[in-house]
Amino acid sequence: MKVAEIRSRFLKYFEKNGHTVVESSSLVPQNDPTLLFTNAGMVQFKDVFLGKDRRPYTRATTSQKCVRAGGKHNDLENVGFTARHHTFFEMLGNFSFGDYFKKEAIHFAWEFVTRELKLPKERLYVSVFEKDDEAAEIWHNQEGVAKDRIYRFGEKDNFWSMGDTGPCGPCSEIFIDRGEKYGCGKATCAMGCDCDRYMEFWNLVFMQFDRSADGKLTPLPKPSVDTGAGLERIASILQEVDTNYDTDIFRQIIARTAELAGQAYDPGKESAVSFRVIADHSRSTAFLIGDGVLPSNEGRGYVLRRIVRRAIRHGKKLGFTGPFLHKTAGYVIDQMKDAYPDLVEKRAFIEKAVLAEEEQFFRTLERGLALMDEEIAKLGAARTLPGEVAFKLYDTYGFPLDLTRVICAEKSLAIDEAGFEKAMDRQREMARKHWKGSGEEATSAIYLQLVQELSAQGKLPRFTGHESTHGSAQALAILVPGEKGLQKADAFSTPPLAATADSAEKAPIIEVIFSETPFYGESGGQVGDHGRVTGQGFEGEVIDVQRPVPELIVAHVRPKTGAIRVGAEYRQETDQELRALTARNHTATHLLHWALREVLGKHVKQAGSLVAPDLLRFDFTHFQAMTAEELDRIENMINEKIWATQPVSKKEMKKDDAIAAGAIAFFGEKYGEKVRVVRIGDFSTELCGGTHVDSSGEIHLFKIAGESGIAAGVRRIIAYTSKGAFSYLRARDAEVKAIRDHLRASSTDEILGKLEKLAQGERELRKQIEQLQAKSASGEVDELLARAVQAGAAKVVAGVCAPDAQGVKRLRDICDRLKQKAPDAVIALGMNGPEEGKAALLVAVGPKAPQGLSAVELFREIAPLIEARGGGKADLAQGGGTKPAGLSEALSRVSTLVSGKTGKS
Repeated sequence: MKVAEIRSRFLKYFEKNGHTVVESSSLVPQNDPTLLFTNAGMVQFKDVFLGKDRRPYTRATTSQKCVRAGGKHNDLENVGFTARHHTFFEMLGNFSFGDYFKKEAIHFAWEFVTRELKLPKERLYVSVFEKDDEAAEIWHNQEGVAKDRIYRFGEKDNFWSMGDTGPCGPCSEIFIDRGEKYGCGKATCAMGCDCDRYMEFWNLVFMQFDRSADGKLTPLPKPSVDTGAGLERIASILQEVDTNYDTDIFRQIIARTAELAGQAYDPGKESAVSFRVIADHSRSTAFLIGDGVLPSNEGRGYVLRRIVRRAIRHGKKLGFTGPFLHKTAGYVIDQMKDAYPDLVEKRAFIEKAVLAEEEQFFRTLERGLALMDEEIAKLGAARTLPGEVAFKLYDTYGFPLDLTRVICAEKSLAIDEAGFEKAMDRQREMARKHWKGSGEEATSAIYLQLVQELSAQGKLPRFTGHESTHGSAQALAILVPGEKGLQKADAFSTPPLAATADSAEKAPIIEVIFSETPFYGESGGQVGDHGRVTGQGFEGEVIDVQRPVPELIVAHVRPKTGAIRVGAEYRQETDQELRALTARNHTATHLLHWALREVLGKHVKQAGSLVAPDLLRFDFTHFQAMTAEELDRIENMINEKIWATQPVSKKEMKKDDAIAAGAIAFFGEKYGEKVRVVRIGDFSTELCGGTHVDSSGEIHLFKIAGESGIAAGVRRIIAYTSKGAFSYLRARDAEVKAIRDHLRASSTDEILGKLEKLAQGERELRKQIEQLQAKSASGEVDELLARAVQAGAAKVVAGVCAPDAQGVKRLRDICDRLKQKAPDAVIALGMNGPEEGKAALLVAVGPKAPQGLSAVELFREIAPLIEARGGGKADLAQGGGTKPAGLSEALSRVSTLVSGKTGKS
């Protein structure tokens, strides 16, 4: 039974048994800032289990794509060497949210395993938590599993917790006996042995208790079920193969990789590890990029970069000398397109992203090797490469420690591996600190408490801002700043400060939650509203509105006069001008997204945005800078749609219906079952909860101010609309007039002509300077040749050249001239400057110089005399130092070194 059939059978079986088939969530968790990647099926349902999210179903089933390659669950270094470690895998799951419990969960599991998959009962065993008599009895009495096949294990193996506190409960697992050939051979080998004979493949988690801070377990009112079953592991059992890499899903990728490499895959050879690594990493690379993760130097992007580079390094072991991973990632898309059709739409982008990273790493690899040569040259008599250097090669240039070991062994060097591990530990600690502060911020306990209280009272706030920009409503809660952060208050009175602008700025900012509010809370890239709150003798300025949790809309209010109390009613008014400007920019963002996809291709996806009253910023996936023609075309397309006054409609729909109708979901947004669909004319349809105009004509004008790259594969456009566009154009006009006046042109039409004349004059001056420099260099070359000495079998031309702003470039020019006139010479040149306290050094070996001489070896010998860093190859080496006083000694030493290497004359 192939992987695709197992996946299909699983989902159909549970759908037949009342479960809703839920599509796999993104590999980037949308509701858990503690996770780098989605690593289990229950991740997308975490808020459902915690009671924070309600779904229209109580039973669900999924085949969830997962990655374990960073953070607590990190399988990266084991991948390829073991039978079942992967960076990417699929987790089959069935879930009950307060619906069925142990009896049904155990029955579903046993029936599917024994009837649908037809696994022989005589090879199956189950485990339960040592104190879970209920589960053990269900297995025996209900399903007929013999008592001697039911094993009880302790908390370490068979008890699950979401954290130190919160939902937890016992587990029950299903194992299969794979046979004696997979055993350890010991007489004591039985269930629970660490060998490969008894393999767990199905795990039932019974969320039964709520653990308090003191460790007390309180039964949950609505216990739930979370099932996890590894798809690849089940396939290896059904296909009766030794490892997951021998299943059909991996064999296909390995076979096509073998064709690319021009060598056969042999599981018994050392090269098999490299084939397995490439197959696994091709899967995680394709899926991660498909879900919006791009290679970078931090967070998720850094993990992806390590995955890609590890695959490339193993590719080099198989003989690949250029990019190949983008092709193997393409094989993954071919294989998985039926289960994950979005991969097909993203194919071009995924392959371009992988190719770009491959090309960059091949360049980085060469720079890393040059750095290594440089650092080895500094060692002198020491024969151990410092751990910090090994770590820099690993962290900056992607060199694994084993590659550094091989290179060092070739040069009879050791590595300070303890120092490397210390540097690694520091990096891990920094990564943990960095990750803690990235992504969604941890939700404050006070907001969660408010959600629970208001939800219990049926008083969660309602947003009315799509219908009106003002309204009156009751204050449900007031939060005021205190010594320990925000604190709840029943009322707040304005301090008796003098009515001055300065004192108003010093007034504390309070947070108010109303039963209904027209104020838009910052989300989806759109900033929060401004406005004012009045009533009951109170007046306050709304300076921001936030949504710290999805259920709350929190107005940040600067009180001006009077007191505000919980339970009283107040009038809320948004700043209508700012709201209108923001709405224009938000609708323009949708127009920009549409135009980019039309001009650049469907691989374009939003990667972030800012929608404010004064500008819009749009980040999108694309792998090269846009041309002036592309930018002009996009501007024209958008303005044509604006001037055509296209209608903008907003409608609530079921999410699945909206997606089926062609709506595009924006980056990073978490959508419920009901969504708001914004449609512009008949060409743009997107899911969006933000505020928008009613007609494109209200935007008036659209102007792009800039386009730039902000990360690998991510571009950014900054643009203006309406008043902002007019202000931008007027500022540019003022700059043009200032340039006109500076050039003393009679009109702006003369500016280009004036600039061309200046440029022509500069070109002529540069030409004259180059001629003078060439004449000077010619004289300097003749002078250096006149001072040449014979050192052993070679001629040595050495000297300090006159200081020049071009620095080492000037030395290379003189070196090239010397090689033409004396191709048999060894050349050593130095120069002070151009910066004070700096010196440049160059060593070259002419094409007809005696064999065996190496410029980079000579450079390493003399570089310490001027504390120089640099490197090169056998024919040319160069660098810069910080001890100019040693330059003459360094150059004079070259003759001695050459004489020693070629024999005395």
